[in-house]
Amino acid sequence: MEKKIGEAIRGGIKGVFGGTKDVAVGIVDIVSSTTVKVLDGVKDIETAVGSIIVGAIKVSGEIGADLTTVAKNSIVGILKGVHEIGSITIDVIRNTAHGAVKGTAEIGGDITSVAKAAIVGAISGTRDITVSAEEAASEAARGIIRAISEVGGDLSLVTKNAVKGAIGGVAEASGQLTTVIKDTSKGLVLGASEVGGDVVSVAKNAVVGTIEVAKEIGLSAENAASAAATGAVEAAEIIGGATGSAVRKAVTGTINGIKVVVKEPFMKVK
Repeated sequence: MEKKIGEAIRGGIKGVFGGTKDVAVGIVDIVSSTTVKVLDGVKDIETAVGSIIVGAIKVSGEIGADLTTVAKNSIVGILKGVHEIGSITIDVIRNTAHGAVKGTAEIGGDITSVAKAAIVGAISGTRDITVSAEEAASEAARGIIRAISEVGGDLSLVTKNAVKGAIGGVAEASGQLTTVIKDTSKGLVLGASEVGGDVVSVAKNAVVGTIEVAKEIGLSAENAASAAATGAVEAAEIIGGATGSAVRKAVTGTINGIKVVVKEPFMKVK
């Protein structure tokens, strides 16, 4: 399927980068129309979307296009296309983000930057669909962590970038920032648990990444870190056992000079 997709999308993406049309809009349109054509009559849409994003990434690598731009806007295009022919499920979001990172790794691209772009794309792509920014970010995060477990890479850096992508995506989509931070952190930790990754490290780095970007853009680092920590602890409650306890310990107290307090009971942070 990837070969078929690559052939369908190659000319379109080359035309976008070689023409005068806005690159972001052009990629969204090309990938969206390709998605509709490729998925027409396909039963397992959730799996097929992964092949579409991998195809787009590989073609972009061949022509030297910016992978973060392609990843973000290809995800928006895929979600737009799937929405035209069916429903956006959590597996569609998760598998699309997974494919973006997996495809990038296969061509030797910067998976950390693409991980960030994938979160932004998932949030932006579901802005006008009945999927919340929180759910989009959380499921994309789980897909990213699964991909990292398969291809290797700096998990701590990817975790930080995923949180930064969530915050950037919310800024574009005007969503509920603290709830998106919380659910992204939760998705990252649950994703790490599902693949046997270093859950405690992921939880800690979700908070650290949140603090870093909060300071960069002038957010309250305390509120942002609290949201990330709360999401990590929500995930810890689901995981349970010694791992759950270790996660709670890792994300509370003073981190990077910021006092981090977990909000309990686990209600949406305002």
